[in-house]
Amino acid sequence: MQLKQLVLRNFRNYVDEAVTFSPGVNLIYGKNGAGKTNLLEALYLLSTGRSFRTAHLTDLIRTDSSHFYIEAQFEKDGIDQSLSIGFDGKNRKIHHNAATLSNFSHLLGILPSVLYAPTDSQLVAGAPIDRRRFLNIQLAQCDPLYVHHLMRYHKAMKNRNALLKTKTEKSLDSWEEMMAHSAVYLMEKRAALIEGLKPKLQEFTKVLSDENDFFDLVYAPSISMKHLDQLQTIFQKGRKKEFLLGTTLNGPHRDDFLISYNKTEAKIYASEGQKRTCVAALKLSERDRLTKEEALLSIDDFGIHLDERRKSLLHTAISSVGQVFLTVPSDEFIGEVAHDRFLYVEGGTVTSDQLYVGKVY
Repeated sequence: MQLKQLVLRNFRNYVDEAVTFSPGVNLIYGKNGAGKTNLLEALYLLSTGRSFRTAHLTDLIRTDSSHFYIEAQFEKDGIDQSLSIGFDGKNRKIHHNAATLSNFSHLLGILPSVLYAPTDSQLVAGAPIDRRRFLNIQLAQCDPLYVHHLMRYHKAMKNRNALLKTKTEKSLDSWEEMMAHSAVYLMEKRAALIEGLKPKLQEFTKVLSDENDFFDLVYAPSISMKHLDQLQTIFQKGRKKEFLLGTTLNGPHRDDFLISYNKTEAKIYASEGQKRTCVAALKLSERDRLTKEEALLSIDDFGIHLDERRKSLLHTAISSVGQVFLTVPSDEFIGEVAHDRFLYVEGGTVTSDQLYVGKVY
């Protein structure tokens, strides 16, 4: 898969821009506030249906405008395709080629991508919701049935919670049955993903570190995997306490996974540099797992993730993973990063500067 062009109209600080990309490493440079990260945000929105910076689409509309439009033109499976999102402040329009998509969830898997941003440090040090999001986005981009069960589970839980708040027992059985059915699928897929990521994490840790760093993952479901055939009963038994609290206390929405460093808790005992190594290795593992889907790899603020040694090792690792988009925070990184296309961003305008194109060190 190759992203050929990204069109942005009234998106963030872009008025009307069409950006063409190389099939290899695309290096994006510009001063702070120029709009570098906005390019990655548009790509991520088209891939996942969500921004990694805001929960509100209105935040993406350029100041003094009433709408935005973004479009990706790409080649996949030998076929030229397009994917677009338009939003006028109230209504959204999503199109894949000539087809209209009714929901953002239908975007998942069409233009798969992996994003490595500074905020991803929360994968190690943050709350369980950060790690659940990591699992959900990864699985959603390669398994449409996972998306179905995730939405089904949350719909059923929302209805169950409404009944718990009003202390209404009627209909709880049907919602709990639906929750249990979808929870089994979600938990089994998450457990399998963690097992699949473990050897990849260890492999990429060795690539990114010349120290004896060893990271491991353990799935930590809210309900034991031993009790998958008893989920509906577990939901029923939890009613007494949950009637008092008005919310569902256990289930996939409370899942987590634990990250260990040399058999200790990484959150506590790994250094900041080691945590960054772990996150980078996790992101490369995610991209490797989505090799069949030919996922795009975006790295925001490439230079600030790692120290010089780890940065050099990461640079070597990404040189052969397919199409890559790197933003760098200052021109001092330009000569350090081998790339196939150099894009300079200033005030929402993107130009390709041939001066820096090539393998430069």
